Amino acid sequence: MANPLTIILPQQLIHRRCTSSIVLRGLNNPRGIKLKQDGSLLLVEAGSGNAAQPFSGRLLQFKQNADGGYARYEVLADGFRSMNMQARMCRDEIFGLADIAYGDGRWLLSQTDYVSGSRILDLSSLPPQAIIHSRGNLNALCYHPQRHSWLTVKPDTNQAIEFIDGQPEAVVGVLADLSSGQHAVPVTIILDQNSKTDKANQPVLISLFSGELQGDANKMGINFEQGVSEIVRLDLATGEVTTVITGLTLATGMAFTEQGQLLVLELCDDFLEPMPANEVPQSAWHGGFKRYSGRLLRFDLDKCTMTCLARHLDTPSNLCVAGNTVFISEGMGLPGRPIANADGETVALEGYVRKLILPEN
Repeated sequence: MANPLTIILPQQLIHRRCTSSIVLRGLNNPRGIKLKQDGSLLLVEAGSGNAAQPFSGRLLQFKQNADGGYARYEVLADGFRSMNMQARMCRDEIFGLADIAYGDGRWLLSQTDYVSGSRILDLSSLPPQAIIHSRGNLNALCYHPQRHSWLTVKPDTNQAIEFIDGQPEAVVGVLADLSSGQHAVPVTIILDQNSKTDKANQPVLISLFSGELQGDANKMGINFEQGVSEIVRLDLATGEVTTVITGLTLATGMAFTEQGQLLVLELCDDFLEPMPANEVPQSAWHGGFKRYSGRLLRFDLDKCTMTCLARHLDTPSNLCVAGNTVFISEGMGLPGRPIANADGETVALEGYVRKLILPEN
């Protein structure tokens, strides 16, 4: 039974139109994105996933132009392993660099690498130095200023992990399986800025992507349930997990606005045309996740209200908020392969960053 304070997403939402534009194109699986105080963008690329380019993951910095655009960039760090999971998962998933976060006067990167071991890297020097090695899949990063710790999630073990300098990693939360027995698959973790508890015990919010159902080999790559993804709250002191929002489909990135409203991305709304295990389709093909069916949702957790701010996003994964501006990373999969866009036209898959201007209310 749902917690009385749980927001259950309805089938129909009020849609508020946002001003939208693509500010960066031609990227290779953009992931974590952050806006620096000088106006420049830091952007993580997981890489191309191309077997001929096994170390194509990069960290880029885009300087803002006089007109507000971001055409100029520099490569801050490169040469990170990029792994195409198509043969194992039969869908568009590229693993590598995952997220970037700031805290305690430094920027850190998270990287998933099943060959050499996953790492968290410190950007205080370039090239960045690994300060933590960890088994499994490291995803989003979050700094907790009162605990003086870094938090991440492991989608493959369904755990929330805490790192404190000089100490081994600690499991601070375990995410239970979802309604049909599929794994929770946590992907994003952020501080709960809406929490009424004292800051020393400030909880975190975690988005649960929801895992693929097992047992039907004919549906490999697309055997997901719609509407079972969740946002949960984790009490770091007790490990208690409570549901905040349910009814989502493949929830990915989250961020709070300056007004305390929660923004949540949904990767897609349906599952179509799994990728063949050992070949790349030469015609328009969804590749597991229905292309251009993602959304950006806004929740007022106090009033239990919600609106849809953007539709027809292409597999959105990460976002960051600066004032009334939101930047969203989109476009997951092998760059260049044919996909159908929101209008049904065949286009080449590419990673890009979208800029949205939020409505006032």
